[in-house]
Amino acid sequence: MVVESIRPDAAILDEFIRVAHSIVWCSLATVDRRQRPRSRVVHPYWERGADGDVTGWLFTRPTTPKVAHLARRPHVSCSYWSPTHETVVAECDAEFADDEPSRRTVWELFAAVPPPLGFDPRILGVDDHRSPAITVLRMTPWRLTTAGGLWRRDDCAKLDQSI
Repeated sequence: MVVESIRPDAAILDEFIRVAHSIVWCSLATVDRRQRPRSRVVHPYWERGADGDVTGWLFTRPTTPKVAHLARRPHVSCSYWSPTHETVVAECDAEFADDEPSRRTVWELFAAVPPPLGFDPRILGVDDHRSPAITVLRMTPWRLTTAGGLWRRDDCAKLDQSI
């Protein structure tokens, strides 16, 4: 089933969040300046908005290669896989959210959720959300893939067909 719409299909979104939050860690891929893929393991939190959207959040260091990659190509792929072969993928637009409210919100999200999805953000070696040693990455999916189906933002359908 392929669903094209502005907002993700509720069943696909529910399945994506359930699987992502049960697996916790994902492989996040970016593209470097030489057009080569680069992957790393990260720990996002996917927040479902009241309007039916979903946003992925994660903390990262402001000096990592991913910062340079995203400055050129602000897109990521987040792939989750479990040993029972449950998989989900989020293809996302990505941007840094260094404003005070976003930093505080993400800090509180991770602190409020029980482990293993949640954690005390101070384990990142910082005292609070204002530390310049961390930054927040906001991921907005334009495509979600689950065992139950595929959703893509309707403005991306033509791009997918040209590939």
